[in-house]
Amino acid sequence: MSPEFAPYIIVLWLLAMLAVFPSLTPHRAILIIVFSGTLFLPEAVSHAIELGPIKLGKLQAISYACLSATLLYHYHGFQGFKPQRSDWAMLIWCVWPFPSAMMNDPPPDGSSQIRDALAQTLAQSVVWGVPYLMGRLYFNRRETILDLAFWTVVAAAVYAPFCLWEVRMSPQLHSMVYGFQQHSFGQTIRYGGFRPIVFMQHGLAVGMFMVAGALLAVWLRRPAVLRAYLLLLVPVAVLVKSTGAIALGLIGGFVLWLSKATALRCWLLLLVGIPIAYTASRTTGLWTGADLVEITAANVEEDRAQSLEFRLNNENMLIRKALERSLFGWGGWGRNRVIDIDGKDISTTDGLWIIVMGDRGAIGLVALGVALLLPVVRFGMRSTPNLWHTSELAPALGCAVIVVLWVIDCLFNAMLNPLYVLMAGALAGWEPNSAGGPAADIVHEIDGDHAGQEQSISGVPAGQSEWLPRDAVQPLQPDPLHPSRGPADSAGDKVE
Repeated sequence: MSPEFAPYIIVLWLLAMLAVFPSLTPHRAILIIVFSGTLFLPEAVSHAIELGPIKLGKLQAISYACLSATLLYHYHGFQGFKPQRSDWAMLIWCVWPFPSAMMNDPPPDGSSQIRDALAQTLAQSVVWGVPYLMGRLYFNRRETILDLAFWTVVAAAVYAPFCLWEVRMSPQLHSMVYGFQQHSFGQTIRYGGFRPIVFMQHGLAVGMFMVAGALLAVWLRRPAVLRAYLLLLVPVAVLVKSTGAIALGLIGGFVLWLSKATALRCWLLLLVGIPIAYTASRTTGLWTGADLVEITAANVEEDRAQSLEFRLNNENMLIRKALERSLFGWGGWGRNRVIDIDGKDISTTDGLWIIVMGDRGAIGLVALGVALLLPVVRFGMRSTPNLWHTSELAPALGCAVIVVLWVIDCLFNAMLNPLYVLMAGALAGWEPNSAGGPAADIVHEIDGDHAGQEQSISGVPAGQSEWLPRDAVQPLQPDPLHPSRGPADSAGDKVE
């Protein structure tokens, strides 16, 4: 296929999603949109279709499909929506590009400053705000969060054969289907083989997604079908050769095990504290990261240590530049980057946090951090830890850990994925007694240690559907950074 056709594929996909939405329950339709778009739409389309301020890139198309389908077919879902205090951080993050852009010089292309500020605000709201809103609307009950976790495992299993093909044959599916390579081929060569990209923006994004699927399969391993996925996903998660994602998966698994073994919420809260401590110590200069480079060189690989050292050195330069506009940031257009006296860009921005700090300032960084991490803390404080391993709470805990692991990954990389924002929105609206719907009737344990405690509130035999969503037995009823316009912010080698 010629690369010129890629934008029209996105438009055709969007129309197909609008046609599919009415035939499914709303939350299932949202999952179809998010997973099909994230996993298979083309990346890095050079000539995306623009309709005024509306740009139809991959991430934007996913959000517009979700929002327009909801407004067309399920608009009454907004009637029961009640904003909470925890939503204010995401709202601030979505509108913050406006004051950030207005507090800086006019756009370098000579366009209107107000128009540019509005365009940046719209773009950021679409990419971040819409997935969060979908999570709040459709995944705030325990049966829909179970669906979210379960179908993440299924989606990872669907992606596994594509990953294995590229591990063997090299990453070329995107080029074969859409006519162009979405990222540097040189970064796909790892450990004497290939790291798959498939249809995502980078192999690191694939690695994080496959590790998320494998981790949820391990945590929700009760039914035979999830055990089968487990046998597939764990080896594939290793074969994608993303060292950082594998390490995060091991950390996440350890946190889940400790939470179950000790029935304490402190492990989840300590995990949340990692990105907070990192950004605070790096911004203030209390920690240079030199010891982390030494640990990586001694225990992983010298090349990975050099990559990490390169990133930390660039981060030091970018922090100094960001602190020149500490509150509002540089307002986009690549003005957060470091330019030498000859006018050459000498910086490489890898981590999402330093991109946000430079573009949107400390207020924007805090707003985004609170929007993603506060829902996890909210879940941890409002739920009972000794029930985290039960079918009522285990899916939500699994999603909470995945969100934090992705936030930690964003300290080193900038791999946007609407799935994780959707999970954060789901946790923001989660309530400890959010019963309702057929799937909420079954209560049983993950493992056999408490098999005698299985019970059925509605009279359905305990264990009938195991961990499968209940509509496998009976259908569920319907429920009543914005990409910069300047130079690309993610360039150069990434930290694995």
